[in-house]
Amino acid sequence: MKVHKIILTIILWFTFLSSYSYDNEQSGFSVITIGPYENELYSAFGHSGIRYYNKNTGEDYFYNYGIFDFDQPNFYLNFLNGRLLYKVGKYSYPAAKNYYIDQERFVKEQLLNLDQSQEILLYNYLEQNIQPENANYLYNYVYDNCATKIRDILSEVIGDQLSFSEVTGDVSFRNLMDMYLKNNLWGDLGIDICLGPEIDRVISYKDKMFIPDFLFRSLEKASLGGSKELVKETVILNPSIIKEFRGNFLTPNIIFFIFFIFILTISFRQIKYDIPYHLIDFFIFLSTGLIGLLLSYLWLFTDHLSSNNFNLVWALPSNILISFLFIKVLSKKLLVNYLILYASSLIALFLMWSFIPQNLNESLVLLISGILVRVLTNILCISRSAVQ
Repeated sequence: MKVHKIILTIILWFTFLSSYSYDNEQSGFSVITIGPYENELYSAFGHSGIRYYNKNTGEDYFYNYGIFDFDQPNFYLNFLNGRLLYKVGKYSYPAAKNYYIDQERFVKEQLLNLDQSQEILLYNYLEQNIQPENANYLYNYVYDNCATKIRDILSEVIGDQLSFSEVTGDVSFRNLMDMYLKNNLWGDLGIDICLGPEIDRVISYKDKMFIPDFLFRSLEKASLGGSKELVKETVILNPSIIKEFRGNFLTPNIIFFIFFIFILTISFRQIKYDIPYHLIDFFIFLSTGLIGLLLSYLWLFTDHLSSNNFNLVWALPSNILISFLFIKVLSKKLLVNYLILYASSLIALFLMWSFIPQNLNESLVLLISGILVRVLTNILCISRSAVQ
């Protein structure tokens, strides 16, 4: 295998030299930053890639580290477990550019100010990377994606000469995600429920580069050897075409507000007229229990950033079992004791909301409040019926 790699490197080296004339105007490398596309959650943060062009030979390629294959073995299981394989591919840059422009996304190009030896090293690195045995990598939302790959490749190829520009400000992974999901509130809610406090820590300027725009901003003022700028020119294509994602009118806040008003109404009727709503309680407890079961699985059995998730305080997996007690009450005492413990945990969550190390989604206040009202109502009504 080592011999194979050495031979491949030599071939690539001479192939590059044979087609390469060192002229900054005729050939070189660029970092490409593509704008967000919020119609798909996985594209909501934008995209990054590397362009190689040589006007003398007509070569113009786009190295894309954001490729995943639905047909790969166990795709959905790997996705659920957080062990999804992504890969790098080499495509026609004009075709890739037109594809993203057709989606009404901006395309920014940063021409890199590399010398001949650095360009040869980068070319060899990329060409070796696209070989089938090297193309795949284990994807991670924030630590290993299309943008961090470019950061790491440039660091490896250029070495200590490269000094990234720091993007100032104390932010977390979640803060940056929220910036790009402000109009996709259901996607934001899903991420906030599934990912735990690990994404709430204050991150370094290098960690911020998991967002393509922040990679762009860091490269903008990066330097080589402290004296030469890494980016010699920036070209922005279709800057006026920035399509704002309108999102769904039925936001989590609206849906959960309707839910809360509905819960207040039926709870009032249950307390005043002694009308039980067992089927509704069954679905509330079953739904929250299933969410808790998913969160427990993500925490214990996957590589997602889901450990120590405080959403498990309101989404208890045990709610699945308790839900069936609303259909057939086997023990009122057991049900009431459980509801008292559950209500206590929900009240404690509200009291500690601003102090826990996880930034919970604000729309959950209405949802959890509705659940708490149902829990307290059932405690009151079941206890009252037992006394009678």
